[in-house]
Parts: sequence; structure tokens; C-alpha cells
Amino acid sequence: MPTNVSKTERHVKNLLQEKLTPDHYYHNLPHTLSVVDAVRLLSARHEISNKDCELLEVAAWFHDIGYVKSYENHEANGAEMAAEFLKDLDYSEEDIATIKRLILATKISHEPTDQMEMILRDADLSNIGRADYLALLSGLRHEWEVFRNEVYDERAWYQLNYKFVKGHKYHTNIAEEIYGIQHQQNEKTLKKLRKKKKKKKKKKKSKQNTRTGNTISTNRSAQMMFKTALRNHMDLSNLADNKANIMLSVNALIVTIAVPMAAGYVNDAPHLMIPVIVLLLTCLCSMIFATLATRPIPMTGITTQEDINKGQSNLFFFGNFYRMGIKEYDAGMDIIIADDDTLESAIKRDLYFLGRSLGKKYNQLRICYNLFMVGVVLSVLLFGISYAVFQ
Repeated sequence: MPTNVSKTERHVKNLLQEKLTPDHYYHNLPHTLSVVDAVRLLSARHEISNKDCELLEVAAWFHDIGYVKSYENHEANGAEMAAEFLKDLDYSEEDIATIKRLILATKISHEPTDQMEMILRDADLSNIGRADYLALLSGLRHEWEVFRNEVYDERAWYQLNYKFVKGHKYHTNIAEEIYGIQHQQNEKTLKKLRKKKKKKKKKKKSKQNTRTGNTISTNRSAQMMFKTALRNHMDLSNLADNKANIMLSVNALIVTIAVPMAAGYVNDAPHLMIPVIVLLLTCLCSMIFATLATRPIPMTGITTQEDINKGQSNLFFFGNFYRMGIKEYDAGMDIIIADDDTLESAIKRDLYFLGRSLGKKYNQLRICYNLFMVGVVLSVLLFGISYAVFQ
């Protein structure tokens, strides 16, 4: 990564983490990171120079930095903040002017005039073509209520976003190729949601939690904790599988090589029979528990509509839907995404059952290692005693 880009990245990250208010649920560091990633992807697919790629990435880092000053007119503020920072780096006045122009091009009312502006605009709105777009909308809705004093009910909100998504077109063919299919799917989902009748009011406790921000969708700390916990669980699961594979390999090596060699001496030294049997049983038991630790959990592959309505299933886990048809799965996901409580329940269930599976895996792995340790020590002691007694 070029030095200038590295310095820009550090500067923007520090500003967004320190200066943004807790109410910036949508225009925050995760959004900027996703736009930077999209710019890198789109730039790599287009035939543009390395210099233009660098300028695009710098503009992507700065494109929403203006929110640290004000919610309105953030593009102009961001362009000036970028120019102030970049003048001390190795950029010419022409380069800085290009970066400012690109930042200003992210304004919704602006029509891109060249390929670089098109790429940045497509990257900025790449979330419209992402699977988590509807979940991100709750953050944008909160920002509008706080910073723009615009309050919408469910149907009005989905109607507004449906019109925007329906009218949006990606400016480059490559962006359409990458994000187009999910863009159309999100449009269909919003169309269904806007037609649904207004649901009954939530319980008093749920409404109080929403007002105070005690939900996953509105609490940035909770979102970060869930993401960290899920990532740690996956890392621990991979670590457990590696440990189980090591035990399988070691015990298989002993069973196929060491035990047959030792058994060859049993005819001449019958007193070695017991140590060999103990060693063999140790390896077999260790292999059984190592296999149990890596064995996939049972999965039905089907989730009923009743389970979805009751919040008793998680369609984000492949084991609950791999045998379902696309229409049934699509309808079930619409129900989950449309209701914040159901969506949060799915997130919590995912973490809970992943933790239970991980706990069972490590318990079996602990038994495996204990059996191996005790069995090997006992076998060595028996070999030593047999040798000392019968020699």
C-alpha cells in the first residue's frame, strides 16, 4: 500500500472513531471501510492507471469525513478537510483537485462526468447490492430521526427506500455485474415490505429498549461485541478441529506402525501382551473422541413457517435451509428481516447454538487428550514393570 494511502487511512480512522457521535449508525467507519473495499474491487476490474487507483482510494477514505463537522453538506466539508490534510503529503495541486472533485461527486444530486466519478459513486452505493442492505437501513433511519428530524412509520419508510432503490442504476457495467442481482432482490423485498399492513404495537418493554438504544441494531457496542464473539467462536472451532486432526494422525500412526511392531515381540515375550493391549485401547478411544469432536452436528435442512413465525429457527445457518426451496427460503427471510425482534433473535440464537456446539466439541477433545495422556503413561509404566519383572 502506498505511504500516502496508509497515512490517509490512519488519519480518517482516527477522526471517525474519535469525532463521530454515537448516533452515526450508518455513516460511520464500517461504511467507509466497505466503500474503500468496493473502490479497490471496481478499480481492479477497470483499466485505469495505478495513480488513478490511488486517488480513488484516497477519495473513498475521505468521502464521508465531513460528517464529523455537520450532517448536511458533508461532501463540501469533506472535500475541504481532505485538501487541508493532503497538502502536507506528496500530492500535486492537480491531484488534490481531483480528489476534491471525486468527493463532491458522491452527492446524490450530482451526475458523474467521467469513469473515476462513476466508480466512486458505484462504490458509495454498493450497499444497495449487498445482502445486509435492509439491516443497514435501520441505522440510516435512526440518523434521519436524530440529525434531520425526519420520522417515518414502517410503511412510509419502506416506500421511500423502495422508490430510491428502484430508481437507482449503477453507472458502470462491472458494478452492475457484481451488485445487480442482489440489488434486484433488495428491490423486490422492499416492494413486499411496503405493502404489508402496519403491525401491532410492540410491548412496552420493547419500545423502551428501542428508545434507549438497547437493541443490537441500534447499539454499536453490542454489534461490535457480537461480531467479535462470532469471529472468536469460529477461530476456536477451527483450532479445535486442528487439535482433533493432530490426535487422529498421531494415534493412527501408533496403531498402524508402533502397535504391530510391538505385537511382533509378544510371541517371544508374552508378558508384553498387557502393555500392548493398553496402548491399542488408548489409541482407539482417543481416535473415537477425536472423531466425535470433528463430526458435523445433525441438520434437518428444513424450517417450517411456524418455526420462523415463533422465532424458533435461524435461516442464516445453512443447516436450517439447505433442503428448502428458494421460494420458501425467500419468504422466510422476508419475515426475519422485516421484524427487528425476529432478526435480533436470529443473531442471538446463532451465537448461542454455535457456543453450545463449541462447548461440546472442546469437552470431547478434553476427554480425548486425557485418555491419550493417561493411556500412554500407563502403557509406558506397564512396559517398564513387565521388562523389570520378567527380565
